[in-house]
Amino acid sequence: MHSKRKQKKYKEDAPDVRSKKFESERRKYSLLLAQVMISAQLPVVALIQTLDDANSAWIHIFAARRANTLKSRYKVWKPFEKWLEMHRGYLFPQSVKDAIDYMQHRVDNGCGRTVLESLSITLCMLEQLGRVPDSAKISEDPLWKGHIKSWTAELSEEAPPRKPAEMFTVAMVIALELLVVEESEPIFTRALAWVLLVMIWGAMRCDDVQAIIPRRSFLSNFGLKLILGKSKTTGPDKVQKEVAVHIFRTVSLTGEDWLRSGFNIWESEEFSFPRDYMVMEPSKDWTKVKRKFVTPSGLSSLISKLLSTLNCPKRSGLGWELMPHVLLLPDGLEEFFSGHSARNFLTSIAAVIGFSRDERAFLGRWSMGMTSSEEYVRTSRQVVFKIQRAVNRSLVEGMDEVYYEDEPIQRLCDAAEKAGANPNRIKERHSVLSDWGGKHSLGGVYPTLTPLEGDWDDRVDGDGDEMDLAARVADIAQKDTVGDVHTAKYFITISRRTCLRRLHLSGCFVKPDRCCEVSYLDQVTSDDFDSVCQACKKKMVAECGRESGEQSSSTASSTSTASEADRDEVPM
Repeated sequence: MHSKRKQKKYKEDAPDVRSKKFESERRKYSLLLAQVMISAQLPVVALIQTLDDANSAWIHIFAARRANTLKSRYKVWKPFEKWLEMHRGYLFPQSVKDAIDYMQHRVDNGCGRTVLESLSITLCMLEQLGRVPDSAKISEDPLWKGHIKSWTAELSEEAPPRKPAEMFTVAMVIALELLVVEESEPIFTRALAWVLLVMIWGAMRCDDVQAIIPRRSFLSNFGLKLILGKSKTTGPDKVQKEVAVHIFRTVSLTGEDWLRSGFNIWESEEFSFPRDYMVMEPSKDWTKVKRKFVTPSGLSSLISKLLSTLNCPKRSGLGWELMPHVLLLPDGLEEFFSGHSARNFLTSIAAVIGFSRDERAFLGRWSMGMTSSEEYVRTSRQVVFKIQRAVNRSLVEGMDEVYYEDEPIQRLCDAAEKAGANPNRIKERHSVLSDWGGKHSLGGVYPTLTPLEGDWDDRVDGDGDEMDLAARVADIAQKDTVGDVHTAKYFITISRRTCLRRLHLSGCFVKPDRCCEVSYLDQVTSDDFDSVCQACKKKMVAECGRESGEQSSSTASSTSTASEADRDEVPM
């Protein structure tokens, strides 16, 4: 009986456990917020009660809001509801006085500056979805808005400045690469080290990792491609249904092929079972895995445990090796780093060595809202590869723009000193960059890793462009720069509400960076836009007149389509 009980305790999760878990959470908090509206007897309650399926309507009333969003809104509202019940005798504010008195109570007791805005957003959502008349909305009252702005300004003055996540050191990245290829280590330790390196070079969050679709991820000599399904910024209800994370094939600081070694682990029989998430739960000794889903917060805890076991790297001839029993982060220093530290590494170094903000926006997939879906897919891979190669080269052999990591190491030493550890010992173990090779770097030769010529993996995943990308990898490997996506001849602005596509010439008074969605094109057809900018129309007409009298030396299929588009759109 004891053995059966033990076997029954462990049960494998379903392949779609992540989707089911999030949908269950969304349903739970949708009904809890619906109960708030029912208790307040908002106008929408009577309308929903007339429907045949009221329970389903209460879930759908919150549209496509994520489970975490609804959970946050409910947790902000619940203390307000308890305060109203205790001091006023009802569960929903009757006037602006109730809201202001409660917030004054929270401010007097020392609340954070985000509490004010969170409550205001939640109140606005409940009143909007509850169909409260505009004249009775507390969230739109000028007195309430004025108090919120004033309190926020007061609390912002007293609050400490917001600090970004602490950066990983280069020594930690080297140790992770060596750990992935160390076959004597537990299998899950090596697999998780590979995931952390992918997070570093792909600028990913823990939530992004668990959104990876394993069956659609693949590695070729062009690089690693990971497809993110439903995440914070992608999904069936978002403009971008899915997005890809790219890591260049030769990215390596040590010369070890960690990308291939780790990918082989995740492709093995033990790790490649059907699922809709990436990282699963390990056994106690990390030698096996269980088919159970790990939450993003749980993944962050596993990464923290991994960091606590990292050994210190040292030079061995022209390569590197790990020093056994010498920890990089002793005395609990792994707590110094957070789940966003991996996302901060590549972007910070890219900024130091001279990449612009627009280029760095492709790393963390922040530029999805700045360009159209087609434009993002077409240019993101090349821009990301360009930055990854430049950062890799800067760290290995140095570049004109030098990256010094004295500040990240010093902050780590200060944290060690506060914890009672020896800061000089920490500084010595993490200081791997030097001027030994003539430039401030690791003193190696770039590229440290070169794929075998002719060993191309032409596997495709449905987008149809991997074949010619593999054919062009040799040319890209010789180029250090990629054409700027903002030097195209035309750009098309897309309206957020009406989706109207308006064609502009480069240099137009309309600034692309101030538009919601922009597509850059060198050639256009009549199918690419709906209307033409009035300011650019005269220039286009003049251009069409010049080109109509000239014979093109190219084939008919390659003649400029701009004139055809203008003739369809602009009256001649």
